[in-house]
Amino acid sequence: MAEKSFRKRFFKKLKSTLGLHSYNPYFKRHFDTANSRSAIVASIIVILLEVFMHGYVFFNLLTHGRRFSSQWLCLHLPVYILLLLSAVFLLVFSIGYLRGKKLNRALGHTITLVFSIFCLGFGIYISAIDWGKGSQILAFVTMQVFVMGFFVWRPWVSFMLTGSSFAIFLIIADSLRATSFGFRLNLTTFFIALLTASICRYHQKFLEAKHEEKLSDVADYLESAATTDDVTGIPNMLSFRTKVEEIRTKDNADYHSRIFLILDIQHFSNYNEKYGFEEGTNFLRKVANMVAYAFNDDPVARVSDDHFAVFTHRTDMEKKLSSLRAKISDVDSEIKLGLKAGAYVPSATEECPANIACDYARYACNSIKNHFDKDYIEYTKESADKLKRKQYIINTIDEAVKNEYIKVYYQPVVLSENKSLCGFEALARWIDPVYGFLSPFDFISTLEENRLIHKLDAFIIKKVCDDILAAPSENIPVLPVSVNFSRLDFELMDIEKLLEECVEKQNIDKKSIHIEVTESALSLSDKNLQEMLRRLKEKNYSLWLDDFGSGYSGLNILKEYEFDMMKIDMGFLRNFSSTPKTKPILKNIVTLANDIGMHTLSEGVETEDAYEYLKSIGCERIQGYLFGKPMPKEEIFEKIRSGEYFIDKKRFA
Repeated sequence: MAEKSFRKRFFKKLKSTLGLHSYNPYFKRHFDTANSRSAIVASIIVILLEVFMHGYVFFNLLTHGRRFSSQWLCLHLPVYILLLLSAVFLLVFSIGYLRGKKLNRALGHTITLVFSIFCLGFGIYISAIDWGKGSQILAFVTMQVFVMGFFVWRPWVSFMLTGSSFAIFLIIADSLRATSFGFRLNLTTFFIALLTASICRYHQKFLEAKHEEKLSDVADYLESAATTDDVTGIPNMLSFRTKVEEIRTKDNADYHSRIFLILDIQHFSNYNEKYGFEEGTNFLRKVANMVAYAFNDDPVARVSDDHFAVFTHRTDMEKKLSSLRAKISDVDSEIKLGLKAGAYVPSATEECPANIACDYARYACNSIKNHFDKDYIEYTKESADKLKRKQYIINTIDEAVKNEYIKVYYQPVVLSENKSLCGFEALARWIDPVYGFLSPFDFISTLEENRLIHKLDAFIIKKVCDDILAAPSENIPVLPVSVNFSRLDFELMDIEKLLEECVEKQNIDKKSIHIEVTESALSLSDKNLQEMLRRLKEKNYSLWLDDFGSGYSGLNILKEYEFDMMKIDMGFLRNFSSTPKTKPILKNIVTLANDIGMHTLSEGVETEDAYEYLKSIGCERIQGYLFGKPMPKEEIFEKIRSGEYFIDKKRFA
C-alpha cells in the first residue's frame, strides 16, 4: 500500500516537473498573458531587425546598383519574409488578446509556436552558412536565447524545441565536417544550461501564478463577503446600493421607471417560535431565494431580520408581489405567514440615495404593519413629514429633557360618590420650539419604537416628585399621582433605583405615587417584569393596570399579576348611549374587579349619563373631560385654591 502511494506521488511529481498536468482557467490566463507581453516585445524586435536588414539591402541595391545572387533571392529572402510575417501575425494577435478580445487560444499558441520555430530555424540557417565559411554561430545562439528566454514553455516543450534545434544544427555541422569534441562538449553544455534556465523560468512563473491565484481567491472571498448577506447568500445593501447607482448612471429613464420596495415577512417571529431558530434561518434563506427568483433581473438585497429590498420596474411589480406573497403564505397555513410591501417612487426632480429611498419605503411598510387589510402602500409627502418629525423626536429627546420642553400635565381623578378630587394622572406634553405642540401619540410611540421611552418616563417621575414636594409651600394638599411606565422601562433602566432616589430618599409618601402599566405591555412569559412588579408591590407601591380591555389577554393578566387598581379603557365609553352592549360589559367588569379585590377607575368619561351609570354600578373613580382635561401644575393649583375642585378632607386629612 505504501509502495503504491509512493509511486502515485512520484508520478504526480514527475508530471508536475515536466508540465504534463492540466491547468485551471486562472493558470491558463496567467501564462497566456505573460507570453503575450513577451511576444509583443519579441515580435517588435524581429520586425525592426527585419526592416533594418531589408532596408539596408535595398538601399545598396538602389544606390550602388548591386545585383544579388540567385541563391540569396531563392533561399535567403523567403526565410526573412516568413520570419517577418510570423512576427507581424504574433504582434497583432498578442495586442488583441491583451486588449480583452475573445480570440481562439489554440490559434494563439500555434502562432507563437510557428514564430518560435521560424526564429530557431533562422538561427540554424544563418549560423550554418556562417559556420561553413569559418565564422561564428552567433545567430544560432542568439535565437536559442531569444526564444527560450522570452517565452514561458512547459518543460517538455522546452526540451523538444531546444533538443531538436540543437540536434539539427549538430547534424548540419557534422555534414560540413567542422565539428570537434570540444565543439560538441561546449554545445552540449550550452544546451543543458539553456534547458535548465527555461525549466526554472517555467516553475518560477508557475509559483507566481499559484501565489496570485491564492491572492485572487482571497480577494474574491473578501469581495463576496463584503457584498453578500452571510445569512441568506443573496446580495447585501452595499451591493444593492452599488447596482442601483449603476442603473441611475447608465440610463436615467430606466432608473425613473423603477420603484424601491421593502418587503416584510409577516408573523416570521411566530415561525421562529414554532420551529426554532435554525429552521427559521432556513426559511429565511428560502424566502430570500424566492425574492431573488421573482425579481431575477433586478437588484435585490436582505436589509435586516426578515426585511428585503428590491429595485424593480413598476409595470409587472404587482404581479411579482402577488406570486411571491402566495408562495410565502403556502409555507405554513397555521401561522398565516404574509408579506407586506412598502414602496418609494424615485422623484423626477430630486435625487434620493438608495439607502434613504429604502428608509422611506420601510417607513411606509411599517405604517401598515398592524393593518390586516393592507399589504402594499407607497410613501407620500405626508409620510415624509411624519418621518422627518419622527427623526427629529429621536434626535432631540435629550435636549427636550434637558431644556424642559417636555412638561408634566395633570388630569384630575374624582371619586364617583361625590365628585371630590382624589388624585391625578401625570401626562407628558412636548412644547417644542420648532414644531410647537407635539402630539403624545407621535412622540411616545416613536420613543418606544426606538427604545428611548425610558428617558421620557424617568424625567416625568422626577418632575412629579418635584411637584409633590412643592405642593405644601403653595398651600396645596398632596394628592396621589399615577405615573405611566412602559414595558421597556423595566428593561432599559433600574426602576427600583429610580424610585428610591426620587421617592424614598426625599421622604415622599409611597401612597402618593401610583405605578401604571398598560395591559397590552404585559406578557405571561415575561418573568422579569413579573418579578419587578412583585418587588414594587412588596415595597408598598400601588400598582395600577392601565387600559384594561384594550388587549387580548386581560383575564390571564388578572390571574397572574397583582394589581390594586383596574383602569377601564376609554374605548368602552365611545358611543356610550347608542351601544346597548356597553352597559352590561362595564357592569360585569366592575363586578369582576370587586370580586378579586381590585379597585376600579374608568377613563374617558365625557357625559353625565356615563358618569351616573358608572357610579350606579360601583365604579369607584372617574377620569375624563367631564371633570377636566390635562392641565399644567399652575392651573391645577389655581382651580384647587378657587374651590373649583372639591377635596374630601376626611379622606385626605
